[in-house]
Amino acid sequence: MGQLGYLFTELWRTLSRHRTLCLASILSMSSILLILLLFMMVLTGVDNYTEQLESREEISIFLNEGLSRSDVDVIAGRLRLMAGVDSVRFVSKDEAWEQFRADVADEALLQAVGGNPLPASFVVRPKPEYRNADGVRSIARQAETLPHVEDVRYAGEWVLRAEQVTRTLHQIGAVLGLIILIGVLFVVGATTRLAIQARLDSLHVIRSLGGGFLFTDAPYLAEGFVLATISSILTILLARAIHDSLAEGLFHLPMPSTEVLLGFAAMAGLLGFLGSWIAVATLPRRWLL
Repeated sequence: MGQLGYLFTELWRTLSRHRTLCLASILSMSSILLILLLFMMVLTGVDNYTEQLESREEISIFLNEGLSRSDVDVIAGRLRLMAGVDSVRFVSKDEAWEQFRADVADEALLQAVGGNPLPASFVVRPKPEYRNADGVRSIARQAETLPHVEDVRYAGEWVLRAEQVTRTLHQIGAVLGLIILIGVLFVVGATTRLAIQARLDSLHVIRSLGGGFLFTDAPYLAEGFVLATISSILTILLARAIHDSLAEGLFHLPMPSTEVLLGFAAMAGLLGFLGSWIAVATLPRRWLL
């Protein structure tokens, strides 16, 4: 307990004695980490939007006029046998017209149209593993080969573009994460070096008395971990404030889950520990003599 007590005492002494330096480090790391966390929130929102597009993905298969009931049943049976098809729903001409009237709600336009020009159709819903641009496109191409099919419509291209944007953002996130990692390591390393330089005299005395790792290096490693962890907590609070301020607006940033935020704080603490370790391990030899 004596050694651990010394560690905590030295940590508290460093944080209280160099308040300005520690505060500057916390603010610097918080600003860097906030960029990463906000980007993660944007990326989460894009992922959610893409998943919604994929979950709503349906294929409309329009039929030729004048088909008999048996022809419709044959087409329905062949659609159900296709790979990737989850459900098939028939929409008659009258049902399509009633839906059109409900959506338009403009009597003048409806009178201008005259009769019911809409064809009967099938609405095909893909299975979950096919609810992406490639899966929907494969079902649509199969449906186009069926007899009595006039046209096939789907929003696969929109899903494809959303998936491309998501992949690009994930790649940007990987690069941004690397830049953030380097930034945190640099800030923590600079803070640790300044703290050690300010205590060179006491550090030399401890080393001359045979003080080992726990008395010489461990306080600085703990300092880096604590500063980075505090920075991550401040970052999460700032992100929460931004999230709440945008909650009623048109642009909404989803807040990550508690598990993700805990992982974010743990990652920041480990980066702080690593930055301090690198700073201690690469000290000039003249500092240690």
